[in-house]
Amino acid sequence: MRRLMLFVLGLTAALVLVPTTAVADSANHSYMLVMEHPNFGLAPNGDRIAIEGGVDFSVNPKSAEGGGSFTHRNAGGTVLATGRWEANGLLDYQSYGCGVVFGQTIPDNLCGGKVKVSVTLFTPLGDLPGTLTVFCVIGPNPPDAIFATHGEGATLSVPGVINFNTADGGDNTIVQTG
Repeated sequence: MRRLMLFVLGLTAALVLVPTTAVADSANHSYMLVMEHPNFGLAPNGDRIAIEGGVDFSVNPKSAEGGGSFTHRNAGGTVLATGRWEANGLLDYQSYGCGVVFGQTIPDNLCGGKVKVSVTLFTPLGDLPGTLTVFCVIGPNPPDAIFATHGEGATLSVPGVINFNTADGGDNTIVQTG
């Protein structure tokens, strides 16, 4: 009987200590990612992408819809391409939590995290598949590494074409809608 009680206490303690991000990722929540201002990504060759738009997404079941526009510039600032993008589906959402930014209380439906979405880019070269990842620093649990490497912003990988693999600033918000 004592072993059973210790097991139950241990299991209860483990469940209480599970990070909220793991619980949020498996819960049935819906969100709206809003990028009212450009979010930037930087490629190793110095090219920069500016992405605007928004995505409505759900984590269980995974879904995403939305889109926006982009501008690709070379390291010298010359525009190489402009176009629009459309979300095809949610690949992953890692929540950083809601209701707090840099220790300040904000509305509890404003959240942060890393949103990874499969996208189609509509470009002058034709339609291209890509993976868009947007970082939002809202929440009590953003990883320390996010501040050391990039903060808010976006990355965009276009296989066989270019990889804007470093977020380079931006402004976005994730609003919990359900």
